[in-house]
Amino acid sequence: MDIKEKLFREDYLFAREDILKALELFVEHEKLNEENEYSNEVVKNRVKLCEKFIAAVKKCKLPVLIELWWFYEYQFLGNSMELNLCQASEIEVKNDEISGMTSTVEHTLITVECDYLTVEKYAAMHNVEPVTVRQWIRRGKLRHAKKNGRDWLIPDTEDKPRRGFTSVQYVVENGEHIESDEFPLLAVSESIFIVQNEDNKSKFICYLNNYKTKFRSKLELTRSEVERLEHTIIESGKARVAANIQYVPYIRDEED
Repeated sequence: MDIKEKLFREDYLFAREDILKALELFVEHEKLNEENEYSNEVVKNRVKLCEKFIAAVKKCKLPVLIELWWFYEYQFLGNSMELNLCQASEIEVKNDEISGMTSTVEHTLITVECDYLTVEKYAAMHNVEPVTVRQWIRRGKLRHAKKNGRDWLIPDTEDKPRRGFTSVQYVVENGEHIESDEFPLLAVSESIFIVQNEDNKSKFICYLNNYKTKFRSKLELTRSEVERLEHTIIESGKARVAANIQYVPYIRDEED
């Protein structure tokens, strides 16, 4: 076994038992909330979602992956958790560690969603008025909210917005197109990445990409324009927030 394969076999998940062990450690990490990133109620709801996901994994039949460069991966996406079947390529090794790798999601095997709250219930959970929650929605601050007819629903795993702007990437669902008179290039974009200008906090940059057609473009926006852009994307229901870098438990410490 060469070093690349050895490191790959050490680092990734190949069996249901691997997934469940990693999830057990992931839940422990969520409960700690070490950096006070979430309110207590949201932590409780995130753990509840993890437990629902664990129950779903336990119910299904998952074979041990023996074909090289295939692996399982789970993600916490803010309002849901997914188990994916992935394939690795272009693996680079440096100093006896995998320093780079291209990972492709070949299929999503399991999806479990959190519970959703009405505007009124979400407001009560965070001790604010419903009008405040509606303002957050209009300004694109609740990025995992979804439209249900004329009403809005908000995940019970989504905390109230913090001050300041957090960079975000939206990924348009397969084959969907977001139509907008104000932002017409959304219709040809698979990925929308928004960052704040470091030198001028009142300015923002939006990168629009389509990897299939190799289309790329950039928009410079004001704060109010960014708020309208995010509201347009969220209201469309055709995109989701890309997964952030998250805690990845190492499950093989005891075996070393």
